[in-house]
Amino acid sequence: MKKIIIVDDSAVLRISIQNALESFNYQVIGTASGSKELFDLLPNSEKPDLILLDMFYPNENGIDILRKLKQEYPSIKILVITAMNEESINKQIKQLKADDILYKPFDMDDLTFAINKIFL
Repeated sequence: MKKIIIVDDSAVLRISIQNALESFNYQVIGTASGSKELFDLLPNSEKPDLILLDMFYPNENGIDILRKLKQEYPSIKILVITAMNEESINKQIKQLKADDILYKPFDMDDLTFAINKIFL
């Protein structure tokens, strides 16, 4: 069973994604609203196979979070979930070697398809 951490500033979206993933037999081992919660959680949890990472937070930059994740935890897969489809940001996400990007709004079938594609 794949272990997943969900990082998004929207509590409603975190809960919706968690419920959907658990119904598809994924194990959500933690959720976080931003980088502090995420980096506090990582050393104290089981190692996740995947992190779902939003790019935009009220007081943080998702690109910086992605960069730090890739430096400190290079073996963890990252699926970026974002409402912003801008070429400059997409280029940075790809340069930092995120495993895939899923654009909001998405349905849970799209999410599970993207996750399954990462692990093929």
